[in-house]
Parts: sequence; structure tokens; C-alpha cells
Amino acid sequence: MTEEDRYTLSAVMSFTMEIESKLADFYKNAAERVEQSKLRKLFSTFFEDSLDRRDTLTKVQRETVIEMTLEPIIGLKLEEHMLQIERIIDNEKATHLEKAIALERINRELYDEASVKVRYTSADASEVLSRFSQESANRMNTLLKERN
Repeated sequence: MTEEDRYTLSAVMSFTMEIESKLADFYKNAAERVEQSKLRKLFSTFFEDSLDRRDTLTKVQRETVIEMTLEPIIGLKLEEHMLQIERIIDNEKATHLEKAIALERINRELYDEASVKVRYTSADASEVLSRFSQESANRMNTLLKERN
């Protein structure tokens, strides 16, 4: 295990806030560029949802009074997740819909894994991340229906 594999709860929360900011930017941009009105509305909704999620994560981080460095959180590979997200967003060959599906799949997996890893450090953070994992799964399913 390297030092890169160890995170504090604060670092995990900051990372997830950054992801939601990137997703908000992606969805805002995608909503402005797609021609299909149903998809434009869906992306606009996801843009607003990502801003709300980022605000919720900020609130949970701020309200977590516990010493955030007691137990290291290991094995999340946050940098790899960010690289995947950036590669998907920058992929010029994929459509906005394909990108959105891939982004939600990655987010669902990350939030699900992070929820388990932070459970004993912060029950509140774990609950929020678990809820966001389910929301990303729902978003992904909605987007998959649009593709068909």
C-alpha cells in the first residue's frame, strides 16, 4: 500500500465535491449542445442535481466534527477515478449521451465503494454517498432508456 492509497474523510469528501463540480460543468455544456429537447431537459436536471449534490457534500464535510485523520481510508484510488472521468469528458468520439452513461457508471461505483469505506468514520457521509450511488444508478438507467 502506498501513501497515495490513504485518504482522510476530508480528502474523500473534497474529491467527491470536485467530481460533482466536473459533472455539473459537463451536464451544463451538454444541455447547451444537444438538439434533442428531452435530452436537453434531462441534462439540465442533472446539472442542477450535481450542484445540489456538491452542496450536500460540502455541508456533510463541514458538519463532521469528528477528527478526520483517525482512521485512514484506503483503497479508493481517487486519482484513477478522476483520470477516468476526465478521459470520458474529453473523448471527442463519444456522444454526450454515451459520456453521461459512462460518467454515471463510474460515479455509482465510486460512491458505492466510498460509502462502505467511510461508514465507521462518518455515518452521515456514508449515508449520503450511498444515496448518491443509487441516484447515479437511476440516472444511468434513465440515460440507457434514452439511448434505446
